[in-house]
Amino acid sequence: MAKKPATPSDPTAKPRRGRPPKPGGRIPQVEVQRAYRARLAAAGKVVRIVDAGAVSTTPAGVAQLSIPDFDPAKDGIFERQMIASMRDQLHNASSKLDLREEEVTRLRARTAYLESELKLQERHLTDALKDNIVLKQKLALKPARRR
Repeated sequence: MAKKPATPSDPTAKPRRGRPPKPGGRIPQVEVQRAYRARLAAAGKVVRIVDAGAVSTTPAGVAQLSIPDFDPAKDGIFERQMIASMRDQLHNASSKLDLREEEVTRLRARTAYLESELKLQERHLTDALKDNIVLKQKLALKPARRR
């Protein structure tokens, strides 16, 4: 969780550094970040607050030192938006795969039909060629008529 601001009753609390803020003045970035984390925690959107820079840029051994119960085999640092986008991508890929399988089935059936049509056309052309050859042979054997 986020660090709690120091309270005056805490004897180990350090005094705040710098000039005290003016009323109605600019809010320090630290306070803005604390308020943001508090809003996220109130909305239930915080999974775990860690030093992402230390985890992402260092090997797993250092990550284990910075997070006590971190197990790189099963744990990871994920954002809800990233998980949702991965789920959407997997769903889209699965849908595309199903559509492609249906398309392959349809194309196989169409290929079988076209092959049968090709065989039928081949048969017709072969028969027509045979008829043409037979007619030419008959014409060649007939004696020519005289006038």
